[in-house]
Amino acid sequence: MPPIELANSLDDVRRMLTRCIQTAREENSADGYFALIYAWETADIARAADDGLFLEPDEIRRMIVAFANRYFTARAQFRAGAPTSRAWSLAFRAARASSALVVQHILLAMNAHINLDLAAATAETGLPWPDYSKVDVILGNGVGRIQGCLNRTTPVLRVVDKVGRGFDEMFTIYSVKAARRYAYEMAQRLRNTPEAGRPALVAEADACALKYGELLLSPPLRDRVLLGAIHLTEVNASPREFLDLLERP
Repeated sequence: MPPIELANSLDDVRRMLTRCIQTAREENSADGYFALIYAWETADIARAADDGLFLEPDEIRRMIVAFANRYFTARAQFRAGAPTSRAWSLAFRAARASSALVVQHILLAMNAHINLDLAAATAETGLPWPDYSKVDVILGNGVGRIQGCLNRTTPVLRVVDKVGRGFDEMFTIYSVKAARRYAYEMAQRLRNTPEAGRPALVAEADACALKYGELLLSPPLRDRVLLGAIHLTEVNASPREFLDLLERP
């Protein structure tokens, strides 16, 4: 496969995510939903670094780049037909089929990126826990915006958002925080393991992410009713149209 383009700076990350979104729009692919959300979250974290929220702002910027490069690498490998992690393969295959719900596509990619990529990126950069945990606050603050955009795709989510009075948002924040905590603990294990033993830990994280991804596509019975209602009421739109809907101010 041709050499994979990697980001060297925050500007590179912004440019490459924008290109991912544009490519998804041109290809009418559900792959763009996650790239759009990811671009928003990356911008929020970078802005917080500029505003002095982190003890080590340069380290958080390096972390943003290292983390994004994991996504760019997986995406390039899959598109080239090269071996890709099982969790990312599941998410990218689903995006090409585009038969899942918008919220499922986003969560599939988030699952692969957090439960698999985040540990490796954290181990690579050595971001300290105080700064790592502050990212949870930033992501939590962005949930409302994401929820508002997803509410446009189906009236069911609007009802859940209204009746739940924030419960669904708290559940999302908790889930992301739990996944990020797992990733941090896995990062410590990677750092403390000789290089020869690290592939086994990465395979363990991939297996965990794959399990969660499969549950997102085939959830237990208690969740199928809600997903069924969303499926019946989701706006009848193409991936390109859904991207426009999510991006709308």
